[in-house]
Amino acid sequence: MKRLIILLTAVCMLAGCGGSDSGTAADGSSVPAESAAAAEDNNNSNVDFRHGEYDYEKYPTGYYRIPADTQLYDREGKEAVKSGAERLSRGTWSSSGLQVTLPVENGENELGEKKYRYTDYYIKDEAAMIPASVEEARETVVNYALEMSRKPNQTYTLSGEYVGEDETRSDCSGMTELAYLQIGLYLEHYTVSQANNGGTVVFDNMEYVREDQGNEVYKVKDESLSVDYSKLEKGDLLFFLCPINSASDNELFTDNGIGHVAMYIGDGQMVHFTSAYGDTNHPCRTEDLAAYESSTLKVRKAVRYII
Repeated sequence: MKRLIILLTAVCMLAGCGGSDSGTAADGSSVPAESAAAAEDNNNSNVDFRHGEYDYEKYPTGYYRIPADTQLYDREGKEAVKSGAERLSRGTWSSSGLQVTLPVENGENELGEKKYRYTDYYIKDEAAMIPASVEEARETVVNYALEMSRKPNQTYTLSGEYVGEDETRSDCSGMTELAYLQIGLYLEHYTVSQANNGGTVVFDNMEYVREDQGNEVYKVKDESLSVDYSKLEKGDLLFFLCPINSASDNELFTDNGIGHVAMYIGDGQMVHFTSAYGDTNHPCRTEDLAAYESSTLKVRKAVRYII
């Protein structure tokens, strides 16, 4: 029996995962219904399952390496678009096969920045189903953010999300949004949403106080508390309070108090896209986190999306 080290292959997608005795594949042919049950089992556990003459293994992390220009299919099994540059993506299994969410360029906005459409696609190509580790996923988001920081031409632009050959235009949450899209995770282009979008909270020094005119109001739990850098992993998002978010008494903060986001890149360093506190001609840059916290803003919350 041949054992493949890739996860479930395109056979599952072509099989269509049917109902009772048989199902219908993307090409209209009949397939055994047992493949549907097997795919469902595989989606919910790490058990192996057999399809045709092969065995398949579920890779626990759910990340896959998508080669450049992989053909992507829509929900009906029709050719949609090519994947573009090589990337990782977090995939999930459905009755149509391996489903990934990828950004596809969708024109430009009035500033000449690229716009993206975030769409669910399905993959048939076995080569596009090579599993990747959590460590690779972390390296992918960090490397993309660092690539933005190395662009010779940088402009801090609110709501911007453009990365060209030699330039980038973005803001803090735009950088983290684009970086996470490289592994198929879509975080909204808004710091408050990224701080509360379902990730694992590894540090939180914010305390809810009350609601004021429709806004949730928070305060810092303990000014002496600091995030433990040894508990952070590459790719973790770091959130800071900003004065512009303060309420009238200057001690309370609305919208969770979150006004800035950075990405931890390991070894006590972070990368962020900022409009202040340093070289504004090079707004996307790496900084020593301890030095930044001691002179500017302190981390008030840290969230992990890669687990």
